[in-house]
Amino acid sequence: MHRRQFLNLLAFSTFGGLLGYGTDRLLHSRYWPDGHQFLNACHSSLSLELFNHEVVLSALEGVDLKQLWDGHVHLLGMGDTDSGCWVNPNFQHASDIRQRLQFMFYLNAACLTPELSQDEGYVTRLQQSAWKNRLLLLAFDFAYNKKGERLLERSAFYTPNHYAAHLHQQFPKQFEWVASIHPYRSDALETLEWAFRQGARGIKWLPAAMGIDLADRQCEPFYQALARLEIPLLCHVGDEQAVQGTAQKEYGNPLLLRHVLDRGVKVVAAHCASLGNSVDLDKGTQGPLVENFGLFQRLMKEQRYEGLLFGDISTMTHIKRVETGLATVLREEGWQARLLYGSDYPLSGIIPLISLKFLVHLGCLNQEQARVLEQLRHVNSLLFDFVLNRHVQVDGHRFAPEVFHTRSFWTGGRFFKIITQEWF
Repeated sequence: MHRRQFLNLLAFSTFGGLLGYGTDRLLHSRYWPDGHQFLNACHSSLSLELFNHEVVLSALEGVDLKQLWDGHVHLLGMGDTDSGCWVNPNFQHASDIRQRLQFMFYLNAACLTPELSQDEGYVTRLQQSAWKNRLLLLAFDFAYNKKGERLLERSAFYTPNHYAAHLHQQFPKQFEWVASIHPYRSDALETLEWAFRQGARGIKWLPAAMGIDLADRQCEPFYQALARLEIPLLCHVGDEQAVQGTAQKEYGNPLLLRHVLDRGVKVVAAHCASLGNSVDLDKGTQGPLVENFGLFQRLMKEQRYEGLLFGDISTMTHIKRVETGLATVLREEGWQARLLYGSDYPLSGIIPLISLKFLVHLGCLNQEQARVLEQLRHVNSLLFDFVLNRHVQVDGHRFAPEVFHTRSFWTGGRFFKIITQEWF
């Protein structure tokens, strides 16, 4: 086997797991990475000609850029400054080829600014990529057990709240932030109060990787605080294939969100829960397996959750989600006011995850849009993701401009209206 064939097979094996595909299916020509490229070229500057192209300018039409907040931007770091960031060494261990390759793709997608520390390089590239939109940087807490003990060896990575808060305070015109606080921590409520006095706009949880059972009564005080302050919860439900952590798949069941929603908490279901299967808990703990996206649809149809349950559209254009959820989300016109834009950066910069060729094949893009997007993705993956989501369509159905007007959602909580009042 030639070296290039081996690297291609290895890359497909990696992303086959990440996307939920078998290698044999990924090898089908329509899934082949655009231009046979696996790595982002990370060009440093966007030409005026490209920025002023009709494909880009038409994407901006109808969107109020002052209301455009990207609500799903991962803040990552290696901890080579005083950021306090940490990455599980298993991601970089030479003996685990798949995890190491996956980690290398994340670094490549982030296009770290050279001649800087990795922490600084990540943030600098983000600043350069934030063209006219504001970014919500996501902190990420350690995994904990139900005794409130930190599970370092079962945590994927850690991005401290104080680091995200610091960047917001340092660059308030570019960065907002979302805190991550594990509800099993003994200081969870105190940390929540501190975070929102530092300007946090929401809370981020990834239950399957952080070890959070949404049905656990230990979460009740945290839910009560979120509801009282009208603080939204950005919660990943559905299968998690990018971050392992505690790998408790059952905690990603969308129906577990009922325990949060029934307490009056606003919830944003990341990626509209559009991967994998879970037990239909409405039929008992031994219920049949049902597609997670179908369970999310069920929740969205319940009138009592209107105004409480939302979905973010991040990664809906990825290969796997195009087939499982994108068409439905675009066609559900009644959902448009309940969908929120997010890029899931740096995943927006990973070349094999989004096949422009496949989207053209399905009729979701035309050839000229794909040609321009192919150039954009190697220069500015945030702008690429925005333009892609503005143009992608199914039978004439597109995301409405209001999907991208997310500022009012993230600034509508009671905490920001009465910031001086004590609620705890």
